[in-house]
Amino acid sequence: MKVFKTNFCDQLEGEILYNIEVISLNKNHILVNEGDTLNKIPVLKKGLIKVYKEDINLDKEVLLYYVKPHQTCMMSIISCLKNSKSIVNAKLEVDSEIILIPSDKIKQWNSTYPDFNKFVLEIFMERYFELMTIINELTFENLDFRIIKLLKLRSQNTTKKIVALTHIEIAQITGTTRVVVSRILKKLENKNKIIIRRGEVELLDFKRPVIDICHD
Repeated sequence: MKVFKTNFCDQLEGEILYNIEVISLNKNHILVNEGDTLNKIPVLKKGLIKVYKEDINLDKEVLLYYVKPHQTCMMSIISCLKNSKSIVNAKLEVDSEIILIPSDKIKQWNSTYPDFNKFVLEIFMERYFELMTIINELTFENLDFRIIKLLKLRSQNTTKKIVALTHIEIAQITGTTRVVVSRILKKLENKNKIIIRRGEVELLDFKRPVIDICHD
């Protein structure tokens, strides 16, 4: 079984396989809470992980990035290397398989193997650019764009293009209200782009670029 897409030397590949634990977890399982001390670092084998900040008082979330198969969480790596508590939350968006690696092994490999150190730096750069994209969307893109992009991303893990998200959940992820989300979804339904069902949204026609759909 290959844990990361990156090709490491045989010795490191062997150490990785020897030290991993593979578990299956259900949708909405909380992997990490803000303030947690991480003894193991999650690597996604199958599924989707949402990494986010949460304001409990306002009942709102700010999406930071998604972790996809063969990827790991940048913020978890940072907490591991700095011996600090997590400053983010991480939750499974769909039923997933997770590979767990002991934190002390991550630190050891980062200092022992130059290829692993390079891999960690590449994770930082990839997540940095994703965060810049999120900031750009929050600053310059309208809410229609962000909701459509969210639906398209979440539909990639289904065969029928059905996204199991409530209006409230979409509102939390995009940092708005349920009323606003319901209005935008109804507009998309009237354009025959989606079908709204109880607790889910079915995508019908998102072959065109997102920006064109938003500006119809």
